[in-house]
Amino acid sequence: MKKVRTAIQIFEEEGWSSLFRKSLQKVRSYGSGTAIDELGICHQALEADKKRGLMIDVGAHQGGSLAPFVKSGWRVFAFEPDLENREELTRKFGSNPLVQIDPRAVSNRPASKVTLYKSDQSSGISSLTPFHESHHEALKVDVITLASFLEEQQLLEEQIDLLKIDTEGYDYFVLQGFPWDQVTPDLILCEFENAKTIPLGYSITDLAEYLKARSYQLIISEWYPIQAYGSSHRWRRFAHYPCELLDPKAWGNIMAARDPEIFNILSKACHL
Repeated sequence: MKKVRTAIQIFEEEGWSSLFRKSLQKVRSYGSGTAIDELGICHQALEADKKRGLMIDVGAHQGGSLAPFVKSGWRVFAFEPDLENREELTRKFGSNPLVQIDPRAVSNRPASKVTLYKSDQSSGISSLTPFHESHHEALKVDVITLASFLEEQQLLEEQIDLLKIDTEGYDYFVLQGFPWDQVTPDLILCEFENAKTIPLGYSITDLAEYLKARSYQLIISEWYPIQAYGSSHRWRRFAHYPCELLDPKAWGNIMAARDPEIFNILSKACHL
């Protein structure tokens, strides 16, 4: 306990006491496999309550990921092609001037009338590719690249503080369609799961190396393999990349930061 008190004193001197205490409270449940909140950690690392930032949320689902940032006064551009999810997203945020909701899917090339598959087992696994036995054709959607979207919205000269991607397999393609020569997000949160993405032609290593090649430092948030969609999942660990997954069937999220200070805050919050 003496070491913990010493650490708190150090963090207080550096202005990190609030972040450290919140992280310390979370760490007590890590060993049990309890779920953790990567977006909450990103919110802390970006000091979202202290500024009015810009978030792009690709795969916004029903708004759980963007809600704390909107509460902090951020502008959010949210993509959600699933009609039912988008209706709920619109119910919650459609009247909020800070939130712009887009019905298109996002990938590395534009397309029209592409089939979107959804599942009655889970509202969170709608995808452009059927990877689960419960998937069925739902509707046709248009697909756009983030490069085209940012040009369309005249955002190419604005700073993007957070790019969050959760597209059930298409995260790598979303990144490929980003205008890297014109703008770079401060922080990226994206998902990996080899079971979904290897059939599409890429692995977690390809995704991580793509970000690393663009001067990002990465933290891997590894979760135990999914037992059933629509139920709760178990978190396993944080690790600095490069690293090997403890289980090749694992899934999880990558937190990627270009700014050393933001990466340092992420690492401290993750106890790395």
